[in-house]
Amino acid sequence: MISKKEIEITYATIKNDIIKTSLVYSAKLSELSGANVYLKMEHLQHTSSFKLRGVLSKMNSLHSNDFENTFIAASTGNHAAAFGYASEKFGFKGVLFLPESVEKEKLASLNNYAIEKVLYGQTSMETEAKATQHAKDTGGVLIHPYNDIHIIKGQGTIALEIEAQLPQVDIVIAPIGGGGLISGICSYFSDNKRVSVIGSQPEHAPEMYDSIKEGTIVPPSTLKTIADAAAGGIEKDAITFTICKNYLSTIQLIEEDAIKKAVSFLYSYHDTIIEPTAALPIATLLKDDIYSDKNVVLVLTGNKINKELLNEINTKYGNYY
Repeated sequence: MISKKEIEITYATIKNDIIKTSLVYSAKLSELSGANVYLKMEHLQHTSSFKLRGVLSKMNSLHSNDFENTFIAASTGNHAAAFGYASEKFGFKGVLFLPESVEKEKLASLNNYAIEKVLYGQTSMETEAKATQHAKDTGGVLIHPYNDIHIIKGQGTIALEIEAQLPQVDIVIAPIGGGGLISGICSYFSDNKRVSVIGSQPEHAPEMYDSIKEGTIVPPSTLKTIADAAAGGIEKDAITFTICKNYLSTIQLIEEDAIKKAVSFLYSYHDTIIEPTAALPIATLLKDDIYSDKNVVLVLTGNKINKELLNEINTKYGNYY
């Protein structure tokens, strides 16, 4: 288990290289839910997502000799951008593995980084397995998107900032993919019984929900979800599964239409663009009338969304609320 103290130590090592993102009160979400709702604006972090926190944490844990090796990662979006950013900051040679199905826009967005890009596999899990094996075969340094204690500590620094910004926080809701973010938040608040941490996952990609229910990590879902950053499955023996199983309050599964409505909601009422995965906590809040009078923080994780898709969503759901 990762302690609050360890996350505090990690924060001291990365705080000068990240943005302490704002915590913004949402009058409309508070009105709709009966809670006091705040948005943790992590989509405004460097590289437009929370992922940089974990990557910087991992970098700071390494020995100087490690930087003589090639660094290896697998991702389709936010982790990839953080990896590229770190390659420039630390000057390492990097190889990034991406699924063959990666969107052209996401691939193009990585061209600014001097890292080698390799397309492999049809799913995130296949791509991650290939990257892991390549690191073993070449003696490279693997920067895993979630299954790494240092990555988790870095993501947990979001919880540290939330507690400082809203000491009376009752509930934190965050998306779940591989579980690095939610594991970091759970770890930080594990000794604070007053704070509940709720995970939000697409109904079409319920791997963590199903894994906890079954008591073992299940295979990736074959269904497609608009919240692709939360899809792809969980690596065998991932430490995030153990942390979530032991410390997560609950997981809510969200339908595809509800995710789209939440994307449109932020655009309409906060003039804010977020990607579908970042909209999961909003959809979770609006799903059930159970948050009345609570201080609730929703973690907005990223803002990478195709403009055509955003326009399509807003055209259909812009007047929903």
